[in-house]
Amino acid sequence: MVKIVEVTGQGREATTAALAAEIWNEHYQALLGEKQIAYMLDKFQSETALRQEEGEGYRTFWIMEATAQEPSGYFMIRLNDPPGKLFLSKLYLRASSRGKGISRLVFDYLKQTAREHGLHSLWLTVNKGNPTLEIYKHYGLAVTDSVVTDIGGGYVMDDYIMELLL
Repeated sequence: MVKIVEVTGQGREATTAALAAEIWNEHYQALLGEKQIAYMLDKFQSETALRQEEGEGYRTFWIMEATAQEPSGYFMIRLNDPPGKLFLSKLYLRASSRGKGISRLVFDYLKQTAREHGLHSLWLTVNKGNPTLEIYKHYGLAVTDSVVTDIGGGYVMDDYIMELLL
């Protein structure tokens, strides 16, 4: 059994940032390399960055497996970003939790949440080389655009924008 829990209160940023570091260093080495991972963790996944995003309306959720004492993964969303859409900002799972259908449960949760708020689609960005791209396609998301974003430090994010109409 998997529970999705919205997290608020002190301590959430430290746990989420530590989880991000574990997952990113395991999953993205071949795609991004050690230096870019360190840069992106600091810029987008640090306690400070997570706190800032929450102040901008992002909501953080932990994915809890029944027997786990700590999160198996996390995701962040923002409603009406832009109006009428749910933006999935982050979705990361520990290696031990992949391949269990958990991301399918997360997407079911996201679709339900979007509908409850009267939103007509959900969207995300994904690195063009990320193998997760195929999972998103399997869930019905379609590539709607391509974007290269300068994130500083000599790095860019080379992403697809994907969307699922509800």
